[in-house]
Amino acid sequence: MSWVTDCLAEKSAATPPAPSVGTAVEPQQATAWKAVRDVMTENVLEFNNARGRQFMVNISDRDNIVQIVPKQPPTDTAVVEWNPNTRTIQVTCPISHSGLPRRGEFKFGEGKIVSVGDFTGEPKPPDSPMTPEQFSEMVLKPLLFP
Repeated sequence: MSWVTDCLAEKSAATPPAPSVGTAVEPQQATAWKAVRDVMTENVLEFNNARGRQFMVNISDRDNIVQIVPKQPPTDTAVVEWNPNTRTIQVTCPISHSGLPRRGEFKFGEGKIVSVGDFTGEPKPPDSPMTPEQFSEMVLKPLLFP
């Protein structure tokens, strides 16, 4: 069972379901980026399958960007961008309400993803290295389960 299923189970009693709705890089880094992209897509699809199609996933392989966009308000989003030149992942989560948007930079290291320490907004990423699954949860959980 994934973290999405766990969160859905916790929320299911409280809320009714909504209606259904390449750049050359080191192979290890490119594989890690693909894992992040695929896990985030799977997590959003799992959420949509359980709750109705509430979020769209836009993937631009040419620009190495994944966007998670709600189909209706609130319009909080998540944008995750892989930069093969700097070997970093930039996370930007604009919000539609008052408060501090989430954003920060991450690096791949030994198959794990680590924050470079410049993260703003809440919740903060863990200090320990994350797997692609843990990274996806850190980015998506505040968006899917506000």
